[in-house]
Amino acid sequence: MPAALQSPSFRGLRLAGDDDGAAASVFERVFGAPAMRAESSGGPRFLFDDQWIEMRAAHDAAVDLRCDDLDAQRTHLQRLGIEALDGSALGCTPCLRLDAMDTGACTVDLREHSLVNDRPSGDCIARLCGLELAVRAPERVALHWTQLFHAQPCRDADGVPSLKLGPFSLRFASAPDGRTGVTALDFVTTAFDALVRNASSQGFNVQGEARHAAFMALGIAFRLRPDT
Repeated sequence: MPAALQSPSFRGLRLAGDDDGAAASVFERVFGAPAMRAESSGGPRFLFDDQWIEMRAAHDAAVDLRCDDLDAQRTHLQRLGIEALDGSALGCTPCLRLDAMDTGACTVDLREHSLVNDRPSGDCIARLCGLELAVRAPERVALHWTQLFHAQPCRDADGVPSLKLGPFSLRFASAPDGRTGVTALDFVTTAFDALVRNASSQGFNVQGEARHAAFMALGIAFRLRPDT
């Protein structure tokens, strides 16, 4: 009997959009996230410890997950009747790509852990700890992702179906007006007050209290809480 697969870990998020200036006003000027150019798209990539958020010209978002055994993950997906696109067959970095038709939510890239590429940047004071995806059938999609990625199912404080990928939380909310995609990003920070001031100085309308704040940017809710 093959060993049970471990759930993958969250590594990065590709957001659909090509306004580099608007992205910089959020990720660089509010969060102080170091920016670089992503090889995959040529768009800006902003580093958050050992995670990243990348902007790309596309219609939907993509989540980058890292697993221990790519071959075992491929076999598991095939048993579920899913033939993921194999990047190595196209001469690219070994990667399994599942499109939104496979996941019911967004594109997912699966890669193996890399000690070289997964090193923390050490320059950012905030860490992405969760994201919210608007989908048409939250309960069904959450269950599907549990089967796809051996993730731990749970619910947030509002009863929204969620998954735990290590310390990272992925929530599935109902799509407003049928519009699907990333609707919220959650961050923990060691400089909560400073980030609130930064967001206000960039013209964002920050709503919140002593231990929670939120503002809208790039069509997404950015939620902040102190890292305690």
